[in-house]
Amino acid sequence: MSTLCRMTPSAIQRSWINPEKARYYQVFLDQDLFGDWTLIKVWGGIGSNRGRMHSTGVASYEASVEQIGEIARRRAQRGYASVTAG
Repeated sequence: MSTLCRMTPSAIQRSWINPEKARYYQVFLDQDLFGDWTLIKVWGGIGSNRGRMHSTGVASYEASVEQIGEIARRRAQRGYASVTAG
């Protein structure tokens, strides 16, 4: 097995919408060229060009998965429904 073929966690993308309030929330987890993980949160109004974005460095892939789980829980509490890609 070559040294280039190593198992690395994959990037994550999750999306939620709140149809009653016409709002959306998205989370992207990506790894940069240095191997550091970055959590990007994007939110705003559906059909609006005035959304916001916040980028945060995370300690590890596992820590970011926990943060995304916490975000999913908060979105559900606030009436957002998970959106599947496709």
